[in-house]
Amino acid sequence: MPVSPSPRNLPRLTRGFQRWMSPACALGLLLTIACGGRPPTEAASSASAHQSLSAGTSPAPEPTPAAPARTPAPAPAAAPVADPPPSPPAGAGGTAPLTGEQRTAMLAGPEDSLLTTPIHYMKSNEVRHDVFFPYVGGKGGVYVGVGSDQNYTIAAAAGSELMFLLDIDQSVVDLHRCYEALVEASPDPKTLFDRWSEGAVEESVKILEAAYAGLPEADRKRIVRLYRAARETVFIHLDRVYRRHQNDQPTAWMSNPEMYQYVRNMFLADRVRMMAGDLTGPNSLQSVGAAAKALNLPVRIVYFSNAEEYFDYNKQFVANVEALAGDEQSLVLRTIYSKKWVHADQLWAYQVQPLSDFRARLGDRKNRSRNPMLRYAEIDGTLNKDTGVKGLSLIGLAPRGAAEGAQTFAHR
Repeated sequence: MPVSPSPRNLPRLTRGFQRWMSPACALGLLLTIACGGRPPTEAASSASAHQSLSAGTSPAPEPTPAAPARTPAPAPAAAPVADPPPSPPAGAGGTAPLTGEQRTAMLAGPEDSLLTTPIHYMKSNEVRHDVFFPYVGGKGGVYVGVGSDQNYTIAAAAGSELMFLLDIDQSVVDLHRCYEALVEASPDPKTLFDRWSEGAVEESVKILEAAYAGLPEADRKRIVRLYRAARETVFIHLDRVYRRHQNDQPTAWMSNPEMYQYVRNMFLADRVRMMAGDLTGPNSLQSVGAAAKALNLPVRIVYFSNAEEYFDYNKQFVANVEALAGDEQSLVLRTIYSKKWVHADQLWAYQVQPLSDFRARLGDRKNRSRNPMLRYAEIDGTLNKDTGVKGLSLIGLAPRGAAEGAQTFAHR
């Protein structure tokens, strides 16, 4: 029997450790595998280990040799000239393969500890991400999101230039690694879909083993084990995503060939980092923010799904959002499960909010969590539930028509 996504029906969280569940996926399969997670008291793995696991399956181009340092002209009695500081990596705009230096900058910084979770969410039951398209279309920049493959749809619609995919569950992080290797080996959505079928298991395992041959054996075996355990669930899920349309238009990364190709190109260009991530943790979002700054790209899309239901806006979370340097185009996307809200699909209301507005509200401690924040936004008149699109609400934004998202793929 499906489990309601209402928080009261989810596993009770231990007191004193605010964690968020992998979002919007309450119909996910309970997998009976060891996930390799760690209790919150265990120290996080070293940065080098995280970088190894996030290194991508396609080789990055060799880094461009640095120009030789200039030798200052001799001057009598002058103080010694200090060596200039190393130049930061060149901006990572566009979708061309990252240089080795850029990839190193993207992978820099520690990650939060992974957790042992009783349920592993291999799919999302959000199905109307197309209501975001008029707002995210052509945003580019850095994409930050939680959960599984719904991120691919939103990032493709946004034309994101770097993707950071976070989860607290080892299995979801490894699921993205399975997608990475299998998407790179699949030139079209149908081929990828078939790689999750029962008859393709051995061939797909060979692809995974070859892609991650450079990892420690335990990590490689864990990724392969995840593929075998999640295969049937993902196969059924992708069948639905493959057929997802609204008004005769494809609206998902598997149903829209251009979206799929965009996601595939992002993987091939090593522009995706999947990572352990706790939104209230001290490391991962700080590392994302630092990488975006080092690569001279603004954080344009932050997708929370419904994760905000499971934690308060504590000081660390506020600091993490502050670290995600955006601009006037940056947005926060979320989903809301509540009978008081009109749903765009069977379960979820969808919402768009400028990152700048969200950051300003976090500075006011009366907004101690998501629900008070929404309540005060309604009181001050900036929450708009009557946008002309069923189940879509806006904070501090004017409604946009569907035609305004038509340029989504025009820059490809």
